[in-house]
Amino acid sequence: MAITPDPGIKNIIIKKQSLGKVTENNKTVLRFRIVAEDKNRKSSYSPIVFTQSEQVEDGTGDLRQLGNTLILSWDPGNTSTQLLYDVFVGFDSAEPTYKATTGSTSYSFLKTGTTSVRAIVQVSSINPKINVGLQIYDSGTESLV
Repeated sequence: MAITPDPGIKNIIIKKQSLGKVTENNKTVLRFRIVAEDKNRKSSYSPIVFTQSEQVEDGTGDLRQLGNTLILSWDPGNTSTQLLYDVFVGFDSAEPTYKATTGSTSYSFLKTGTTSVRAIVQVSSINPKINVGLQIYDSGTESLV
């Protein structure tokens, strides 16, 4: 009978979609800690590791007006492992600012007496700032009149 080294060790696979938000350089931050099954023992935290995420390509999208409601929808394209998206909106030629993080591929917001809007969707990042390298969809400036 062969003796196996370290009996009882389990390999755990963490799926890409469970890794969370990316950095502004499209890298995922990974840090782990090992906890015993009985939760009585824990290891120290591992060093921080950065892993490259899937490259983000432009997706398709649409910005529609329905009364005073604007409906933004997009197709994330190849970012199949990405579950969260950051939405940025700017009214009347203002630079788009961060509005929300969503897990869906649509977002609605109100038109409040403005004449134009620009919406940008990108993969969710740790610090939500506009980054061309993370953008999925940019509506460009759309007239609301």
